[in-house]
Amino acid sequence: MASKRRAFMQQYALIAIFAVVYLVIGFLVRNSYYQLMMTLVLIWGTMGLGWNVLSGYSGMISFGHAAFFGLGAYTVTIAFVKFGITPWLGIPLGVLVGVIAGVLIGIPTFRLRGHYFALSMLAYPLAMLYVFEWLGYQEVSLPMKRENPIAYMQFTDQRAYMVISMIVMVACMIISLHVECSRFGRSLLAIKQNQPAAEAAGINATRWKMYAMMLSAGMAAAAGGLYAIILLVVTPQTVFGALVSAQALIVALFGGVGIFWGPVVGSAILIPLAETLHAELGHILPGIQGVVYGLAIIVIILVAPDGIYWKVRDRIMARRTPAKVGAQPRLAEQISIAADAAPESPSCLWSNDLAA
Repeated sequence: MASKRRAFMQQYALIAIFAVVYLVIGFLVRNSYYQLMMTLVLIWGTMGLGWNVLSGYSGMISFGHAAFFGLGAYTVTIAFVKFGITPWLGIPLGVLVGVIAGVLIGIPTFRLRGHYFALSMLAYPLAMLYVFEWLGYQEVSLPMKRENPIAYMQFTDQRAYMVISMIVMVACMIISLHVECSRFGRSLLAIKQNQPAAEAAGINATRWKMYAMMLSAGMAAAAGGLYAIILLVVTPQTVFGALVSAQALIVALFGGVGIFWGPVVGSAILIPLAETLHAELGHILPGIQGVVYGLAIIVIILVAPDGIYWKVRDRIMARRTPAKVGAQPRLAEQISIAADAAPESPSCLWSNDLAA
């Protein structure tokens, strides 16, 4: 128990250091475009964390997280435009809508596995895109409330959005950390390794996957709500488009799946690279972001199939404790979760290794 508490404190300290350093750098940046870019890093990091909770831990690859992202964005936008509800309340409302959508989507979709599940998830945002266009929401702009801008989350200093986005992402990181180091996370790990064996050991796979879907959808909806507030214009293509789901998947795969630091690392590298190239070369090579993400997939497959985080971790651990490198818990140990005897999650093991 003491070692686990120490592991948590180490991770909290690392998260706090990352947040402080990032915000200090952000407040030193004066260019408004780069301030926006740094905010987008946090939003896509949050989106990647949401994708990772479902797909990274349970192994059920989702190509449709744009559905939750878009619902969060449109909930905040429509609540603001139609009913005058402040985004301070609209974002939590969007999270609730995302969680409900996660349940409604999960009930029929969890009957499928493997690539059938992935392709079925892809259908939801594509369907929602046309539904919102049919409803007349091709382009919705958020009005400016100059009489009381702060009450409606409208700031003259763009760095305020960076602080809000950081708070949301840190909250998602902490939630992901606790998922990893709990029975919840170990159950998802067992399902990922071998679902029939996990179910034979007494794990209710459908229940745990539904919890993961709900949590994942809520995080993605929060990211979508922030995205709408920052850009002030929402269109079906920008929030339900295939590139939205692709970005969530790619930042997680590039940084490292199955660990909460992975999407953060992937977003911190890929989003500035893609946005900078778009600003500098977008008029020459339209769609340069797609090229960046495509190359990122190729590079990560060839160089670090498990993601940058795991590649760096293995290198460091090889120097510290060579005998532990490559050691993986046996399947029998993983599915013994039902008896609370499963191994610690990767984050907890990593912290304990550092403490040693």
